[in-house]
Amino acid sequence: MTHQSPPLVVELHRSGRTVLVPPALTVLEALENVGVAVDSMCRAGICGTCETVALSGTGTRPDHYPRPLRLCTTAPGTLTHLVLDL
Repeated sequence: MTHQSPPLVVELHRSGRTVLVPPALTVLEALENVGVAVDSMCRAGICGTCETVALSGTGTRPDHYPRPLRLCTTAPGTLTHLVLDL
């Protein structure tokens, strides 16, 4: 039996929307799937075009917020909940 991460709950602070990110997708992909426009280019975390501010988050590892976050490389795993400045 394989353990799969639970979906990541992403709250969009400015729009008030909530998006569930399934384990197979990045935050960028999930946002695009529900029609949220986010600038992006490389989709590999290199260019920084999709970087936004994470206002808060919870998960299995401690992080300090607010902090920059590249949406193209962020996926469910150690994070379970994020609030983004979008």
